[in-house]
Amino acid sequence: MKKRFILINFKQYEKASLDRARNLLLEFSSIDIPSGLFLGFAVPAYDLFLKREFPNLGIISQHVDCAPFGAHTGQISMDALMKIGITGSLLNHSERRVSAENIKCTLRRAGESNFDIFLCVEGAEEARSYSEMGARFISYEPPELIGGDVSVSTAKPTVIEEVVSSCSGKGSTVLVGAGIKTPADVSKSIELGAGGVLVASGVVLAADPVKVLNGFIEAVR
Repeated sequence: MKKRFILINFKQYEKASLDRARNLLLEFSSIDIPSGLFLGFAVPAYDLFLKREFPNLGIISQHVDCAPFGAHTGQISMDALMKIGITGSLLNHSERRVSAENIKCTLRRAGESNFDIFLCVEGAEEARSYSEMGARFISYEPPELIGGDVSVSTAKPTVIEEVVSSCSGKGSTVLVGAGIKTPADVSKSIELGAGGVLVASGVVLAADPVKVLNGFIEAVR
């Protein structure tokens, strides 16, 4: 079976921060994760210490910088993340876009450090460019659909196929996100060639996040 990915972005929702983040992760830790699925949780920087409480969960950062240890006030060091057991991060989310130069530098350092970058892009051209730089994971999220009720798999199916095609043969796994709310949205994304999904409010703000997430897991089996 091809490896699948479900990433849950906690953003900085009050429902998914601090003690509530811990409670959510505790609930998610009871889920039976099938082999071949990476289930990840992108939490705010102030909650990354929860990795020590939940070492078996795929907790990742929401952002990382290229800067190493040193005089880099306010930046998030990849070296420091790895010291606390964090081995992956989102990068270039539409709510935290960074320069192409920064992305290139961070991808290089990540490759040298065996650190996973889940790189967010807004279209096929960005996907092609960064996959050629060695990005292992490309997440396509059209910004106009983020947080909405219309799924990317419904609104932009041809663009998903274009993104998948643009990364074909370059070793990049494509994830898709924006408006993902139902198992049907997830299965359609897989059908269109994606390796998984990046979701936020569809799980985090759901009345029963565990039930919704279990439905997503069934959809990628």
